Amino acid sequence: MKNGKTIQELAAEIQRQQDNKRDFLIPANKVTPFINDNHLELGFKITGEENEVPFTAPLTKDGHIQLGQFCDIPKKYYDTLLNHPELLKTNVAHWMERSEEKKLIRTMDGNVRAVLSDKYRRLDNFDLAQNVLPMLLEAQASIESCEITERKIYIKAITHKVQAEVVKGDIVSAGIIISNSETGYGSLSIKPLIYRLVCSNGMIADMYAHRKYHAGKGDEMNQIEFSNDTLNAVDKAYWLKVRDLVSASLSQVTFAEIVAKMTASAEIKIQQPDKAIELVSKKFNFCETESKDMLKFLIEGGDLTNWGLANSVTRMAQDVPSYDRSTELESIGFQIMNQNWN
Repeated sequence: MKNGKTIQELAAEIQRQQDNKRDFLIPANKVTPFINDNHLELGFKITGEENEVPFTAPLTKDGHIQLGQFCDIPKKYYDTLLNHPELLKTNVAHWMERSEEKKLIRTMDGNVRAVLSDKYRRLDNFDLAQNVLPMLLEAQASIESCEITERKIYIKAITHKVQAEVVKGDIVSAGIIISNSETGYGSLSIKPLIYRLVCSNGMIADMYAHRKYHAGKGDEMNQIEFSNDTLNAVDKAYWLKVRDLVSASLSQVTFAEIVAKMTASAEIKIQQPDKAIELVSKKFNFCETESKDMLKFLIEGGDLTNWGLANSVTRMAQDVPSYDRSTELESIGFQIMNQNWN
């Protein structure tokens, strides 16, 4: 499993981000694009204590992607327009002025990091950590790896009190991965994670995933101001559901089902390793480097079965530069196990 931040580093970054983020619910036709130092920025007015205050901010890469999607500008053309800022401003202004939608504009460190629907339910990493970490402690699960990337937070925890043997001497422990995006790149997701003791590989069982979506009723929230008691009750119910999903993902029943699939995969022989690597690479769009590394770890592992093939991918996941990509590979490893690659 790829190393990320320590739990102390994660907590510090969550707090830093919490202190440096601002959200605005703005009618799209009140947002004005303009050029500053040859780069597109968004400007609008916010209500201060006595009058309206102008606010301006440049966009992150993801901010640009979502702005282009909202304006229905094809990505390839939008990327070209980045080198022609005045033309980009004209295109964006044209579509923003004609929109009657409200947009949730999320900023952090003075940059627009997301352009979202006004019905998007904000589920921040700060609240997630405050609620989920005690749940993991109660379940006697220890944080094995965690990270915050541009798009997501990941918390991967293991409990060694739930273990099994896939094949003789190959022991795995039950675990869980919890991920979330504050910027529209994924729901709150809770999935079983299997930790292989012999090599510290992690494998994510996507088919057992539980998700809580960032969906709300933005229009209703604008029409009525709910009491703190009401909001607290809604939040409490939400986190009680999350607690149940955490328990389900770490349960002995779920773990036993997953281990049974792993044991079955260890009985499926790989007849032609080169062909299997080619088929896997094509299906999951591996780059050339990933294909070569997969073959390398398959040979080093010396296990020419679907279980060995899956573990070559999860072993590769430890070395890729991107934590997001590493986590994707841990999910792909599980998908590989029970398919035919001969």
